[in-house]
Amino acid sequence: MRPFKALLVVLVLGLLPSIAALALPPPRTVLLLGDSLSSAHRIPVESGWVSRLQARLNAASPIPPVVVNASRAGKSMTEALEELPGLLARHHPDAVILELGGNDAFLGASEVQLRGDLSRLIDLVRDAGARVAILGFEIPPRLDRDHCGARLRGVYRQVAHDKEVMLLPSLMAGISDHPALLLDDGVHPTAAAGQRMLDNAWGVLAPFLLEGDR
Repeated sequence: MRPFKALLVVLVLGLLPSIAALALPPPRTVLLLGDSLSSAHRIPVESGWVSRLQARLNAASPIPPVVVNASRAGKSMTEALEELPGLLARHHPDAVILELGGNDAFLGASEVQLRGDLSRLIDLVRDAGARVAILGFEIPPRLDRDHCGARLRGVYRQVAHDKEVMLLPSLMAGISDHPALLLDDGVHPTAAAGQRMLDNAWGVLAPFLLEGDR
């Protein structure tokens, strides 16, 4: 092979990884705005369902979405409304997952307030050009005071319908009624429950987050 051709081959081969990288879409960002159910409350972070979600996305996609977990124990939708504009400006997410409402219902928020706050969160996300999904929380009967469980359930269903948003009715399905999967407070999931929470959410989140790979 002539020296010039040999050099050209070396240069092309060296550029192939860069060319391939240019041909692939950039990683997407997913913002998860949640409460203690998503913040790995009192369990190792790697055991929480959000860390498990990132691991499953990494295995499912050549360029997986990057999940930014902005969850915090005790977070209400009222607090999330204050935080969301800054989070959207900082992270520029392509998709936002809302896992909120349980704390508001426990604290006695009315149906009107619950519906209004959840609707405003969705509007803020969409105004920023991102897609949105809701992960709900089914309040266990033993913790249900003043019918707050039915109130929250109805709000999730109505807002998801009116706003045409993907909804998982309960992230804790099959967990809240199993004491062995709950911490000593009887509400929050143990480390062992993280995989089941991910399995609950995956049916909704897989098409939502991997849409570009299908």
